[in-house]
Amino acid sequence: MQSDSNTDAEEFYRLLKRLRQTGVDASPPLSAQLSPALLTLLERLSDHPNSTIVELAQSLERAVSTMSIEVRRLEDLGLVERRRHPSDGRSVLLHITPAGQDLVSALRDTRCRTMTRLLSGLESEERQTLLALLNKAISAIEESGAPIEKRSLP
Repeated sequence: MQSDSNTDAEEFYRLLKRLRQTGVDASPPLSAQLSPALLTLLERLSDHPNSTIVELAQSLERAVSTMSIEVRRLEDLGLVERRRHPSDGRSVLLHITPAGQDLVSALRDTRCRTMTRLLSGLESEERQTLLALLNKAISAIEESGAPIEKRSLP
């Protein structure tokens, strides 16, 4: 039984590696200067405007000091701006700029086209089965509460 489990795990790893080698996780050219962490932050801010640095740090599970550095980098690139809170002058709210929103839109369009291309070889029922099984596997990990060592694939 353990042998079958190990074989399945190795095959799954090989498939994930092949998937990455297809370039499925590629970003649009404009985002090449941004790390995945910065792209994630920019997307989060697009979905949750008027966020504070503390709120973003909590939602993305990062240190406030790290978040401050990342926000500053996005500001320097003209993708994010800080504005004073309208009723609390001590508080600063973060907003994505039109250039930042354009980048997020390009990123999402690229991702959608890529995922559509990836799934195009499957029938509708097969796509639904694949998505349901991936969701089930991810939910099992989340519900177990056991952390998984975070490392990127080689």
